[in-house]
Amino acid sequence: MFFVLTCIIFTPESYSQESNLKINILNLDKPGVVFTSICKNAAGFEESVKNESKEESCINGNVGVDLENYEINVTVPHGEYAIAVFVDVNGNGKMDKNFLGIPKEQYGFSNNVMGKMAAPSFEMAKFSVTGPTTQNIKLRIGIPKQN
Repeated sequence: MFFVLTCIIFTPESYSQESNLKINILNLDKPGVVFTSICKNAAGFEESVKNESKEESCINGNVGVDLENYEINVTVPHGEYAIAVFVDVNGNGKMDKNFLGIPKEQYGFSNNVMGKMAAPSFEMAKFSVTGPTTQNIKLRIGIPKQN
């Protein structure tokens, strides 16, 4: 009994705590399938964004939606994450792009960051989960205007 109690008392908080991550998808123009990757490191995030693939270090999911705004709730361990989202309107399972590589379907990232002529880095999109956390991701299409 002492061993079990000792393990519980000395378990580091970072390994034992989880919280709800609420992701609000805003500005959905058309119904489609929302693909979401919640990544805990740069390699997973960048590979997930570049190749639209399901990386082992990421929590991946997709769901059909027909609403203007959509909410995703997932329980994650405390830590740093970055989120990439895109909406597959035509059901082909990938983000469609024009001949220049510019997205023709809606997409967005945590912190609503955008890279210059490319996806943002993990460092730009990362945020911390240390308790209940909300990310409001505004979807865009094409190349966003720089302020």
